[in-house]
Amino acid sequence: MIQQLEYPRLSHTYRNFNLCPHCIFQGLESLLCRMCERCPMISRSDGSTFHLFLADQPLPYPVEMDSEATELVSVCFWYSHVKNGSETLTSVVILPDSEWEYGSFFRTIEYAADLLTEKLQDSSKLATLYKFENDKLLEAMY
Repeated sequence: MIQQLEYPRLSHTYRNFNLCPHCIFQGLESLLCRMCERCPMISRSDGSTFHLFLADQPLPYPVEMDSEATELVSVCFWYSHVKNGSETLTSVVILPDSEWEYGSFFRTIEYAADLLTEKLQDSSKLATLYKFENDKLLEAMY
């Protein structure tokens, strides 16, 4: 069964770039460096105020070896917003690790990036941790 996601309406959003339009506009280094270059580039920006990108490959959640298996996966996003100066901040999204095929799993990560982008259009800071449930991001506690 293919999951149909209803994508948020984002105004003037750049998607899946390696050279950041926000950083170019700010006169900063524009090449986005990630922890894992093997996974697809998932990035978003409005071109001037912020950027957001997938920093690492999806990892089991929690990642500690002595933890019980939870069938959850974490994805780490890094973002920068002009209201936070040059600081790069982190937001982690916990996703269900279902038996999705590779392509649809990354479409879900893209959808999470769109939801985070929608939040960055309204605020300069994201929560540190979100849980993805029912096609929504819910702020979570550690």
